[in-house]
Amino acid sequence: MFSDQELVKMTLKGKKDSFEDLVNRYSRKVYSLALRMLRAPLDAEDVTQEAFLRAYRSLDTYNPDYPFINWLLKIASNLCIDRVRKDQNVSFTDTDDELTLLPQSTYKDPETATLGKENLTELLGALYSLPAKYQLIILLRYLEGLKYEEIATILEEPVGTVKTRLHRARKLLKDRYYNKEEGEMHG
Repeated sequence: MFSDQELVKMTLKGKKDSFEDLVNRYSRKVYSLALRMLRAPLDAEDVTQEAFLRAYRSLDTYNPDYPFINWLLKIASNLCIDRVRKDQNVSFTDTDDELTLLPQSTYKDPETATLGKENLTELLGALYSLPAKYQLIILLRYLEGLKYEEIATILEEPVGTVKTRLHRARKLLKDRYYNKEEGEMHG
């Protein structure tokens, strides 16, 4: 199996099917990030295709000293942010079932499962009410499992900025999630 960097070199030398290997290797990860940010499967598919198309067109600008996936996720996340900015009226819909983070089997009974799903829906609603830059950083850190340094590379920000932004994002998310619950309790 070839490394990402070898596949990039082979593609640049004219072996187009090498890029197909990169698409097969990373399309699920790109789609997953796009779906979490955009919450619409068709939009996520569009962004995934566009991310790979842009990556292919600018493959000669890729720096092989860094992981290919980070470069690709940067392209995808920028496309997602552009879409979110264009369509600030994105709504939280039933298609979000695809976003379920906890497997049903973790629940002991149907009632607990329903409560867990309601809590998750509320948490995702709070997450999606955050500005796009905060959504992205939470998704990259907690759902994609990236390290601060990897996020800094993707966002082209210093690690300190990433940590600060993540701290603010968590605080905002906590405030929005718990304030919504308190409002419902008192309302």
